[in-house]
Parts: sequence; structure tokens; C-alpha cells
Amino acid sequence: MQLIITAAADQWFRQHFNLQAGAGVRFFGKTTQPHHVQHGPHQGFAREDDLTNSALTVKRDGVNYHINFSDGWFFSGLTTTVDLDPAAQKIVFRFRYEGQDPSSTQDVDAVTGASSKFEDYWE
Repeated sequence: MQLIITAAADQWFRQHFNLQAGAGVRFFGKTTQPHHVQHGPHQGFAREDDLTNSALTVKRDGVNYHINFSDGWFFSGLTTTVDLDPAAQKIVFRFRYEGQDPSSTQDVDAVTGASSKFEDYWE
């Protein structure tokens, strides 16, 4: 599980959430129906400074961008890039399998991509 925050996305979050050093943004996946996972461009995010439940944290100029343990299943085995769509001025998410060529246009399989490594976290 990897998380990349572009400079444009970082700037957008700082402006829209009035973020200062030590503040945080949590990312989470959206599901449309029970067990229906879509790794599309529009996922969830919220201002959350508490890192107690963070499974992955990326710090950018003092701001903590993170994914909680409870949401790790959605991002497991994937590199997630959070970027800004300049035309729409909205945050977008791009997913690719870990180790996949960044220039690849192959879509992530919504079932196996999210769960292929999740079993590693089970006891």
C-alpha cells in the first residue's frame, strides 16, 4: 500500500481545510453497495488530525495524509495517487497495482486489487 500526494492536491487541501503543520487528512474508499468496490477517481477524504488508527501516513510539509487501519483493505496492494483535476478543481484518485509501471493504463480489478494482500493483516 502506497500513497502519493501531488503538490497540486496538497495545495488544494491546505486551502480548503485551512491546514497547518500537524493537521491531517484521512482517505477512505467509497462503496456503492455492500461488497461492491469501485477504485474510481472519486473517493472519500475528511479532515482528521488524529493518527492513532493510521495504517499509513505520508507527511508533506508538516501535514499528515493518512489511511486508517479500518480502510486499509480498500488500498491494500495498490499505489494510490491523490491529485487535483485542474479543469474541475476537484480532487481525483488514481490507482495502480504496486510495482506496476506508472505509465500503464491498465485498470485495477476492484475485487482482487483491494483484497489480494488484506489476508496478511488477519490473525
